[in-house]
This record gives sequence, C-alpha cells and structure tokens, in this order.
Amino acid sequence: MAAANLIGSYNYALVALSVLIAIFASYAALDLAGRVTATAGRIRAVWLLGGAAAMGTGIWSMHYMGMLAFVLPIPVAYHWPTVLLSLLAAILASVVALGVASRRKMGAFRALAGSVLMGAGISSMHYIGMAAMRLPAVCQLDSFLVVLSVVFAVLISLAALWITFHFRHEKKGIHWEKFAGAVVMGAAIPVMHYTGMAAASFAPSSTTVDLSHAVSISTLGTAGIAAVTFIVLGLALLTSWMDRRFAAKSLELQEEKLQRSEAFLAEAQSISHTGSFSWRPSTGEIIWSDEAFRIFQYDRTTKPTVELVLQRVHPEDRAMVKEAIERASQDGNDFEHEYRLVMPDGAVRHVHVVAHAERNESGEKEFVGAVMDITGRKRAEEALRRSESYLAEAQRLTHTGSWARSILTGELIHSSEEHSRLYGFDPDRTVPSREEFNQRIHPEDRQRVIELAARADREGKDFEAHFRIVLPDGTTNYVYEVAHPVFTASGEVREFVGVVTDVTERKRAEEERERLRQAQTELAHINRVSTMGELTASLAHEVNQPIAAAVTSANSCLHWLAADVPNLDKARAAAARIVKDGTRAAEIISRIRLLFQKGAPQWELVDVNEVIEELIVLLRGEATRYAVSVRMELAAGLPQVMGDRVQLQQVLMNLIMNGIDAMKNIDGTRDLCVKSQREENEKVLIAVSDTGVGVPQQQADQIFNAFFTTKPHGTGMGLRISRSIIESHGGRLWAAENSPRGATFQFILPAATVAAHA
Repeated sequence: MAAANLIGSYNYALVALSVLIAIFASYAALDLAGRVTATAGRIRAVWLLGGAAAMGTGIWSMHYMGMLAFVLPIPVAYHWPTVLLSLLAAILASVVALGVASRRKMGAFRALAGSVLMGAGISSMHYIGMAAMRLPAVCQLDSFLVVLSVVFAVLISLAALWITFHFRHEKKGIHWEKFAGAVVMGAAIPVMHYTGMAAASFAPSSTTVDLSHAVSISTLGTAGIAAVTFIVLGLALLTSWMDRRFAAKSLELQEEKLQRSEAFLAEAQSISHTGSFSWRPSTGEIIWSDEAFRIFQYDRTTKPTVELVLQRVHPEDRAMVKEAIERASQDGNDFEHEYRLVMPDGAVRHVHVVAHAERNESGEKEFVGAVMDITGRKRAEEALRRSESYLAEAQRLTHTGSWARSILTGELIHSSEEHSRLYGFDPDRTVPSREEFNQRIHPEDRQRVIELAARADREGKDFEAHFRIVLPDGTTNYVYEVAHPVFTASGEVREFVGVVTDVTERKRAEEERERLRQAQTELAHINRVSTMGELTASLAHEVNQPIAAAVTSANSCLHWLAADVPNLDKARAAAARIVKDGTRAAEIISRIRLLFQKGAPQWELVDVNEVIEELIVLLRGEATRYAVSVRMELAAGLPQVMGDRVQLQQVLMNLIMNGIDAMKNIDGTRDLCVKSQREENEKVLIAVSDTGVGVPQQQADQIFNAFFTTKPHGTGMGLRISRSIIESHGGRLWAAENSPRGATFQFILPAATVAAHA
C-alpha cells in the first residue's frame, strides 16, 4: 500500500516577504532597464551584467523565500551547488529581460522570443531550485501544473518585458507609474512560483538522504538571505540613482552647451545670411532654420513646402529651379544652384543653395543643406565688374596699362589688357614673360631700362623711365613708365606694381610745339627786321644826331686848343660832350642790333619801365617825323616781370608804331601816351594810347587774327605775334576805344614772384 503524501503548510509571513522581494526586484528591474537603455558601448555592458546580477538575485531570493515558506513535517536541507546553479539561471533570465527591454524598438517577435527565453530561465531557476532540496521523501510533479507554471512564466515574462520597456525611460513613470508597474510585476512573478510549488507532492521514503554539500536553512539564514537581497537591490538602486543624477547633470550641461551651440549657430546664420534646411522628397516635408524663414520672408508659423519656395522664385528662374528639384527628387544626388527671389515688396535677392543627400534611420532619402543670401556678394561682384570695366575703358582712353611683377620669380603676375596692347601683345593670351616685354623695348633704350629696374629691385625704391618700344609691325612708340614697390610685413620687397603710358602723341605734339615756337621766333624776328627796315630813316636820324653833336663838340675842342692861350677848361668840356654823344650813339646802335639779333628767347628779370624808356628813345625820331607828341606815365616801384627782354620790346615797338601809323594822317592833336601801373594780385599793366583813327567796331574781333590788317602794306602779323608773346609770358593783350577818338592797346603781365609760384 502506497504511503500517504506529506501534508505541507505555508508560512504566510515568508510568503508576503517573497512577494515584497518580487516587487522590490521588479522596481529595480524597471530602474536598471532605464540605465541600460541610456548607455552604450562598454558602459552598457557593465550596466547590463550588473543589473542582471542584481535583478537575478532578487528573483532568486523571491523563489527561495517562497520555498522556505513551504513547511513540511520532515527536515529539509539544500544542496548549495545546485542552489548556485539556480541563481545562475535567474541571472541569465535577467540578462535576457534587460537586453530585450533596453532595445530601441521591441517588436512582437522580439518580445515573444524574449519572453520565451526569460520564462524558460525562470522555470529553470524554479525547478533547479526544487532539485536542490534534500529530504527523506520522494517528490512527484503534476505534469499539467508544471506546464501551466511554465506558461505562466512565459506570459508573466511577456508582461514584465512590456512593462519594463514602457517604464524604462528616465523621464517617464519615475514615481507612481513606475511603482504601479513594479507592483503588477511583483505580484505576477510569484504566481508562477506558487503554481510550480502546487505541482509538487512529497511522499515519505526510507531511502537514505545524501546530505553531502547540503545545508539547512534556519530562521537566521532566511533573514540573512532577505537582508542580503534587499542590500544588493538597494545598492543597485542607489548606484542607478547616483548614475542617473550624474547623467542628468551631464545631460543638463550638454543641453546647455547644445543651447549655446544652437544660439551661436543661429547668430552665425544671421550674420552670414545662411539658413539651413532638410527636405524629405518622399513626404515633401521641409524643415527650415529661423534664418531660412527670414531669407524667404515667410512667417515662422508657416509650414515650408516646395510650392512656397517656387512662389518666391523669380519668374525667369522658376523653370530651372523646378527642374532641379524634380531631378534631385528622382536621382537622389547632391545638388547646388543659384537663383533669384522676388520678395513681397518687389525687391530681388540672390540665393545660393547647396544640399547633400543622405539616408535617415528608416532608410529614406533625405537632403540636408544650406541656403545663402548672396545678394550683397552679387552686388559687390557687379560693382567690381563695372569698376574693372570702367578701369579698362579709362586705360584704353588714356593709353595707360597697369602691371605687377613678382620679386621672387622676376616674372609679371599681372598685365592689364591695355598694357599688353601697348606692347603689341594679344590681351586674351596668358601674361607674356618679362623677357618678351624687354624684347619690345627699343635696342638703344633696353639696357638703360633694365638697369633702372634692377637698381629699383635692389634698393626697394620707386623708379620711372621714358623709353621707346618697337611694335611687331616696326612702329616706334614713346612710353612713360613709373613703378612702386610693395613690401611684406617684415619690410622686404614682395613685388612691384606700375603703369605704362603711351606718350607718343604727346611727344609728337611737343615736337610740333617746338617747331611752332621756332617758327614763331623766326616770324617774330622777321617782323622786327621788317619794322626796323621801315624805321631806317628815323633810326639813321637818331644815330646822326649824337654823331653830329660829337663832331661839333670835336671842332669846338680843337678850336679852344688851337688858341694862343688854349682854354683847357672849355676844351675839356667839349671832349666830355664828345664822349657823351658817342656813348649815346653806341647805345642806340646796340639797341638796334639787339632788335635785329636772332636767337632763342632768353628769360630774365625785366624792368618794364626801362624797356619803355629804351623804346621811346629809339622811336622818338619816327614820332618827330610825323609830329607825334610822346608822353610817358610810368609808375614808380613796379615789380619786375620774368620774360624775354627782346620779345617785350618787340610788343611795345609794334604797339607804338601802330599808334604812330594811326595818327600820321590825322588833322589835329597827335598824342601818344605810354603808361605803366601796378594792378591787383601783383600784376603790371602797360597801356599804349593814341588819338588816331581808332579800331572800327565791326573789326574789333578780327584785329588779332593772323594776316588781318587795316594798313595798305601791312602783313597782318604784328598784333597776332604780340598777343602770342604776351600769352607765352602768362599775360593778356586786348584793345579798347578812346574817347573822343583813338585806341588803347594794353597788356597785363604777372610779377616775377607770381610767375615763379604759378
């Protein structure tokens, strides 16, 4: 007859303790899952293993508290190696639980597989733990209840994984929600244990019990297991709490840094007028930064779309932009383009868009890029192009080219279009070598120019040079070059910049002016000679006067010396008169010779009053011949003028002779007045007035024209030459009517001090 089963009972205090341990372990599992989720790499592995050890210890402790709560009427011991094996099974089950619950995503398959593995681990822990029992009885298991306990283990594991996954985050369910989840899990886990315990029945056995490596669990041992469990779980929670605090602090710092970084980025975007964006072609979703909204001038609450972008695009660029967007959407390649926007106020702005294609977490193609407002740059480029165009045009107009040469290589690093053209090179080709430019310099000037440039390189000084260049067609041109050194920060010459101007026309104009001056000088000489020829009779009379007086004085001297008693005093006085008259005749002849003299103008300080007095002496005979009364009104203390004495004498002689000619056929008073006076701004005025026929009103504007004359036998060059002479001296010559009759010709000259500063 079979022995009756042993009747066991439960210590409800220990049952309650096991449930409490289960709840505590569940709360620890939820907390530790959050730490595992928040970490990565090696730290994640440490948290996973440490958390699994603490969680497994809690589950294992709950199991043994439940077993110790079951009291049999026979002594029970536990084989401790088997107990450790059950602990290992609990830890492995916890590893599976934390590993699955801490994943970013937990699909149905992953949750089911994890719950099966975790349920198997918990079931293994339970039945391995029961196998560790050493007692004088035989344990029999109810198959149905065993299967049911395993099913409960899997279902409870599934619920535990779901609860752990949803309450794992730091900021979700930190207080009552997480505690409620722990209570649910803590109450469910013992269900499997006590179902498994219900599946076991014990019948007395006479078989000797092997108690090797077996230990009995006393009340003190039970308390120790519970205490150790709470300590382990408490330390795990404390460690998790401290790590969470450190992580939160670190997260705050990171968020602060991120906020600063975002603020800096926003400021940088605002300063550089560069907005960022992301675009997902599959959904059409576009995200803009604040600066992107400002660039397109849309309100921050507006949802960006491709249609909104196209609304802002300039009508002339819209088709191009639309095509680029469609191509990027289809090809998924990086893109970059520029186009114009038309703002609501009608302003036109230029933008540059660049985007990079990449795949997001879901594998969809997404573009990340930047849109830059380049209106300012475009305007600057346009202004630069206009400036360069104006500069090139100015260089063409002035025949001036610019260049730059490196000291290091000695070669030209810049040659403007006009510079290349001046030397006969094609402006569209690359910059010619320095040797090519040197070969265009005239052979007679080449070495001198090269040495000038070399000396400037050595001394780091400006240089200038006039030289000739020979073009490929054999044309010789004159150029003027000036260059300036550019220094580095250390004071060394880095390069030379310079300009070359084609002065061929100026050179030829100067040669032409020189020939014209020579012709004018020649013509003035001819005019003087012609005038002097007309004055031959008067000049002969002027010379004969002192000669006749000298002869008379000589006869008187001989007479006084031939007397019986020579009158030496009177003879001496007569001799003195001879010397005076001879000197006077010599001076007249000298002045006549000076007027006949031919040569280049000699500029010197001239006293205009002296010139007037000299001319009056020479022309007194001509005035007497036509009964003309000559009067001088010369201001004292006049400043000297800088000029050619002979040319000024010629002007006065022409004006005085014209005055005499105008009066020689007039009935009535014939007066000629030569006047000098000081004018404002240190100028000297000379006026020649007559009482002749005057200047006809209809001919007043023509009398200074070349070849115009009112005289029957005049050349028409006297007044023209006179005006040219006065203007070359920086003065002005003009004519005016006299009242009641006659004319006044006057000219004004700058004083020597004024001329020197001019």
